[in-house]
Amino acid sequence: MKKLLITVAAVLATLNMYAQGTVNLANNSATAVYVDSVGGTSPKADSSYAVGLYYAPDGTTDDSLFTLLAPTARILGSGVYNANSRTAPTASAGGFGMFQVRVWSAASGATYEDALLLGQGKAGKSNIMRVDTGDPTSVPAGTPASLAAAGLQPMAVTTIVPEPSTIGLGILGVGTLLLLRRRK
Repeated sequence: MKKLLITVAAVLATLNMYAQGTVNLANNSATAVYVDSVGGTSPKADSSYAVGLYYAPDGTTDDSLFTLLAPTARILGSGVYNANSRTAPTASAGGFGMFQVRVWSAASGATYEDALLLGQGKAGKSNIMRVDTGDPTSVPAGTPASLAAAGLQPMAVTTIVPEPSTIGLGILGVGTLLLLRRRK
């Protein structure tokens, strides 16, 4: 009997781990992606760019903690993408989650992170949005939550500037010390 109670308690404690919510990864021309934009002006991104939806538990504001909800998609043209819906592992069924859209040059890698590691091409991120993935007021009921309705703003992709590596900085420091040593 004791084992049965422990098993039932364990199952009940993990039920919320399987909760899911759905978000529609789509946008319109008002929330388009711009290349090297200042203030949301043209040119708009084309199909050479990929887009991915990233998720984190409700309340997360550090975008390094977000994970990709696969699969990624391509921008259709004119800065607009429509990648259908994605399912996120929210804390409660249809609950809140934090979402961010990331865009990168598809030739630079399969994911946003790959593009940053390569240090080539262009990349950008949207604002972080708190989305109710189980909005009971959606019409028809069960329609995936809309990122545009949650406050998705136009975003710009700009040239990736690679971070200097630790080894490169170390070599530069040693070279500087050798130059200073010779002068004295």
